[in-house]
Amino acid sequence: MKYEQKLNLISYISFGAVALAVLIATTALNAVREYDAVRPIEFLTVPLCLIFTMVTLRGGTDKTIVLCAFVCTTIADLFMILLEKYFEVSLVFFAAAQLIYCARIQLFRKNKKYSAIALSVRAALSVIVCAIAATAFQGETALIILAAFYFTNLALNAAEALISTRGGVKNILFFAGLILFMGCDICVGLNSGYMAGIRISSGALYAVNILIWLFYIPSQILLALSVPLTHKKEIL
Repeated sequence: MKYEQKLNLISYISFGAVALAVLIATTALNAVREYDAVRPIEFLTVPLCLIFTMVTLRGGTDKTIVLCAFVCTTIADLFMILLEKYFEVSLVFFAAAQLIYCARIQLFRKNKKYSAIALSVRAALSVIVCAIAATAFQGETALIILAAFYFTNLALNAAEALISTRGGVKNILFFAGLILFMGCDICVGLNSGYMAGIRISSGALYAVNILIWLFYIPSQILLALSVPLTHKKEIL
């Protein structure tokens, strides 16, 4: 076995072991309602994926794009998880990560006509959804608009990944990661539903707090694994 193959194998095993430990610890601490103690562990998720992508996989445009998305997501998590304030800033960086994933899709399709249509539709839908959200929910207007913009682009990225006809396992992992990401954000929305006048039972809130991480941690792992070991002629 070549040195590079050994290094990749060790990196994969180490990444899997640490990621599993983070998932188990996060689930267990949330299950016993140790919400303050679990925050630093939850925050480890994306930096772990960032480091794995950086040291394990070969270079290339795709790796650079995903690394940039992970940097944005790490900054977003810093505000959302550790600081637990300035949520508007957090959503700006979450949205930036989704725009980077959008660029990933368009770049590797290498179809200018498709990209022009897809980006035009995306822009129109983003404006419409943000306008509806701002009208439907009164109060934290900036937060609501940012959340609507972010989730719209996340959903559109998942839709574009679903309809992709090329990419094989890479695209399947990318799509699965985005779908789990959506599941996480739906749970976050339910957890914050009181801001929009949505009330759910304490038991449901308890379950939602656990589900957030059962969706989020695997979603980031799959997004990291969607970067190919070789970047030559890879197309989504």
